[in-house]
Amino acid sequence: MKLLRTTTHRATPARIGRPVSSSAMEAVIDQPGPIELKTVGTDWEANLSGLLNLKDPKAVKAGLKERKEPIKIYTHVVRHPTQGFFMVDTGVSQQLVEDPAGVGVEWVLRKYGGIDKMHARPSTAEIIAAEGVPLDGVFMTHLHLDHVTGLPDIAKDVPIYTGADEAEASLFLNLFAQGTNNHLLEGRPPLQELEFTKDPDGRFEGVNDVFGDGSLFAILTPGHTKGHLAFVARTTTGPVLMTGDVSHTRWGWENDVEPGTFLADRQPSRESLLKLKALSRRHPRMTVKLGHQP
Repeated sequence: MKLLRTTTHRATPARIGRPVSSSAMEAVIDQPGPIELKTVGTDWEANLSGLLNLKDPKAVKAGLKERKEPIKIYTHVVRHPTQGFFMVDTGVSQQLVEDPAGVGVEWVLRKYGGIDKMHARPSTAEIIAAEGVPLDGVFMTHLHLDHVTGLPDIAKDVPIYTGADEAEASLFLNLFAQGTNNHLLEGRPPLQELEFTKDPDGRFEGVNDVFGDGSLFAILTPGHTKGHLAFVARTTTGPVLMTGDVSHTRWGWENDVEPGTFLADRQPSRESLLKLKALSRRHPRMTVKLGHQP
């Protein structure tokens, strides 16, 4: 079986962020911070068997069956008073929806990737324009199609930040995704990989203080992809956890059931879910924003 990297686009260590312990993060995240955050979603749908492990005993007991599940494609708009305007994931470009071949989406993903069910209301271009200031960077939870679909609307010089080894991770499915990622990243500077060291507290695989001021943290949460990231922002109204695709659905989050077929490695995926759930329990004022449902 042939294994390919997620993308052959060059990656380099990020010029921002520093590894910290989870205890250092948790010591400050309940304090209101400087970040203003809003979440924008566009409509989509996907097979429930991909979004949720239907073989889990809880899902079986609940009688959950395969169906098309209404979901959202989210981007999170992050405004920092000194660092600027950032996005977590990219939203959806109208150009990609209308002409996926024209922006380099490979034929397999055009046929089977659900692009015909995507909507760009609002589009990534509209989200950026509404902020009225240049976009300073994009933090990617991971590099799956539904998280890079806004790239055609993002200026080529905007830095793209990923988790460690996200670009290098090898999977058979990248036979279909690598070309698309390469096209969407063409002409851009190297991906900037946030750096992590082993969490000395053992609560996570690693934590990164992204801006160096304790306002935004990236948490290494492998399983969905090798370099998958979740984020915690200290906002003006309290802590906000962005789980990314550690948990796609509200039912999965509330019942501790990991995604179904939409993941690279099941056991790490489940462990990452349980670790984020434990974090949310330790900080009950935390707002939790899931990967694809409110």
